Amino acid sequence: MEKTLISLKQSNVEEKHPVSNFEAHWDSCFLDASFEEWLKYLQWYNDKARSWHETLPIDLGSLWQPVDLLTPPFVFDVAFKWCQQLKQPMGVSYRTVEIYERFARSYCCQSLHLKTTVIGSINLKTSCKMRWQEFCMEMRHQSLLHLVSCLQIASKLENGYKLVTVADAAMLLRQSQRPCDRSTIVNSEILVLVTLKYDVSYPPISDYVDTFICQLILVLKRKPVTTKSAQLLAAVDEIHEISLEFIRAIYFDQQLIVRKIVAGLPTETQKERAICSHRRNFRDFNQVQFDKVLLAAGAISAATFLIQENAAANVMKELYTRTGAHPADVAVVSSVLVTHLVPET
Repeated sequence: MEKTLISLKQSNVEEKHPVSNFEAHWDSCFLDASFEEWLKYLQWYNDKARSWHETLPIDLGSLWQPVDLLTPPFVFDVAFKWCQQLKQPMGVSYRTVEIYERFARSYCCQSLHLKTTVIGSINLKTSCKMRWQEFCMEMRHQSLLHLVSCLQIASKLENGYKLVTVADAAMLLRQSQRPCDRSTIVNSEILVLVTLKYDVSYPPISDYVDTFICQLILVLKRKPVTTKSAQLLAAVDEIHEISLEFIRAIYFDQQLIVRKIVAGLPTETQKERAICSHRRNFRDFNQVQFDKVLLAAGAISAATFLIQENAAANVMKELYTRTGAHPADVAVVSSVLVTHLVPET
């Protein structure tokens, strides 16, 4: 990473490009890893997240139930407000929601799997339907408790010097009219960790946005300076800020935006059409929802389009070269985001 940063700074001197606030942020946060290693790390976790549902003991897509109820729309809103109140970084909000989503689905599968194992003589689908309503009521009743546990875990992963303590968690729950004692809060955090088998270290989507923008800066500064590239480099801070606004929009209105993206992606093959439509929709939704490479690339492309429209196509090509996010798919995400947030464009 040091060689990369040195070359980046040397190019700043040679080409007289100003160092953006974003670059200063990157320098301070990622001096401990090489750029290439960090990118491989992000790609590996992205692939793992996209295939995560395949590890569950029950195929949630086969239940014919509204699985999205496990993560109600208010979850990110609550996590976002809690993080603002406790002055936590934005990455903690994303980690909190992602941990909660995986926990809710894992806990659901483990609970249903245990139930159907005990009453194995009953048809799987019938027994799952019998348990489903009971489980959803339990999750709704305990949602804030489990969410604050996910917040505690996220703060330890993202912001080690300022943890969300048990006292902080108790305060947040009291403010939400869900008071709990310390032992209940501690046990809830343990439940989340055990349910997920302590597999909670997935990087937040904000890390993907930061990394990809850093890639673009490096690429632009290694090429001969043009009017277009100079304008793009001058707008890096603005692109970064707007990209994160688009990401926040995805998390605030996930069901609507992700479904629009899924609907706009290239149609499936004849073999995939044979899959039950409910299961296919569930699978496709999860593939997009957990694909941080695609969503981050789409957000950056959308931000570039708003700031410097004539550079958007080149940005998508560079992102494809370095991240594998196909320009056609990125264009769909970008279009959905721009239309959703800036409908007059």
